Amino acid sequence: MKTKLLAAGLLTSLTLTGCGDSESAGDITVTIAGDVTNNTAAPVTDTTDVVTGLCAAVTEASFVSFNDDCSQAVVTGTINTDYSMASGTQYVLSGVVQVGSGNKEISSQAEMDLIVSQGVTLTIEPGTDVRGAADGVLLVTRGSKLEAVGTAAQPITFSSLADENYDGMGEWGGVVIQGFAPQYGQGGTGACFADGESWCNILGEGGDFVQEYGGNLPADDSGHIRYVRIAEGGLIAGPNNEINGLTLQGVGYGTEIEYVQVHGNQDDGIEWFGGTANVKYAVLTNNDDDDIDFDEGYQGNIQYALIIKNQTAGATPVGSNDPRGIELNSSDEDYTPETAGVIANVTIIGGDAANSAGEFGMRLRGSVTAAIHNSAVTGYDVTCARIDDSDHDNDSATAKIDTPITMRNFLCDTAGTAFNKEEPVSTDSVILEAVVLDANKAITNASASVTAEAITAQDNGSPFVFDSTDYIGAVKAGETPWYSGWAITGSVQ
Repeated sequence: MKTKLLAAGLLTSLTLTGCGDSESAGDITVTIAGDVTNNTAAPVTDTTDVVTGLCAAVTEASFVSFNDDCSQAVVTGTINTDYSMASGTQYVLSGVVQVGSGNKEISSQAEMDLIVSQGVTLTIEPGTDVRGAADGVLLVTRGSKLEAVGTAAQPITFSSLADENYDGMGEWGGVVIQGFAPQYGQGGTGACFADGESWCNILGEGGDFVQEYGGNLPADDSGHIRYVRIAEGGLIAGPNNEINGLTLQGVGYGTEIEYVQVHGNQDDGIEWFGGTANVKYAVLTNNDDDDIDFDEGYQGNIQYALIIKNQTAGATPVGSNDPRGIELNSSDEDYTPETAGVIANVTIIGGDAANSAGEFGMRLRGSVTAAIHNSAVTGYDVTCARIDDSDHDNDSATAKIDTPITMRNFLCDTAGTAFNKEEPVSTDSVILEAVVLDANKAITNASASVTAEAITAQDNGSPFVFDSTDYIGAVKAGETPWYSGWAITGSVQ
């Protein structure tokens, strides 16, 4: 605020007398007539609208539009700058929402460097509600990141815009993450990248919009996913081209994925296409196809997964889906001998949908190197696990390759035998008996208490270390389960 000096009717007279030298100078008389008023100007009014409520917490951008009170926002197109979704607003994914522009063909190191330098980060605050329209998909391209870090008290939820519950299936797409980690070609064609290059261009499954992923950076970092729930997805793009709840395409082990639930997905729960991303603490419930599925040269580690298939009496799977708990595939046209993983503390619970299709708790097929520790399968009528030797050349006349599957402390309730077709390398610690579960889905059999042993992780370059556990299954009897408080209410039953 500024102050002004105003002189109204100002009259000034100057009288100079006694001109002379400095010693005899006369008087100087100054007379001022009139009023002088010191006025304070009226304050200038700021006409800018004061933003209050939810609108004060959100950020405007070209790819997002808000309703009047900012309780809902519609996100479309490409997120081309760092952006944060605020927890008080519901965000709707309309069409394919792409984070960054890394899913394009790369032909030089300079092009790859440009994609990395232009990468953006989508941050989702704890407790945020993200909805998918019927065609909604979140696609995080290589070179960009998803920072979706919720808490047990405030999980982040992706679900369908169609309703307010989590009972649907295939009502929207899902979450697709892409990275610069290695992928290996099916049919035994080897690494996707050329010598001396850090990129490759693999067209991803899920629809034409998915486009390219992959590279030669095992430690690639696509962000953090913690305490995140993904429900009701599984949009079908075409035959054998569906969207999983969480799709990981060439995702590196620098990406942290822990405490994640996929519920009611019409395709797989989590599927890895190559890459090295490790996962701990997964709740996979009511998914219509496989729950854990890795191939195309995936190399990584998974610990603590509770898998519960559709428990509705008389349920059947959609179309040609195969409701297995775990599928590992490297045979016939999918032959990829680089595929390898270590899995520990998994509980798989079958149901009518799985049994109506004559399925197995696990299908371990071909030249995939897998070690499975402290895990159990129950509720499958046919068998707990089917193991198929590898057909590496699609020629029935040639000898097949043994599938290198090892199992340690494996509990199975299938009457008669645990395995269909082939057996694991050793069956010394396979236990055949009825599996008893408590209300938390912890196994209470005396045989489920085992000696804690060190588990050697799959060497993918990461510092991943398995917890040494003294029990079989995803959760330990007598303890508060790790999914408590954040898993979808009623999904673990």
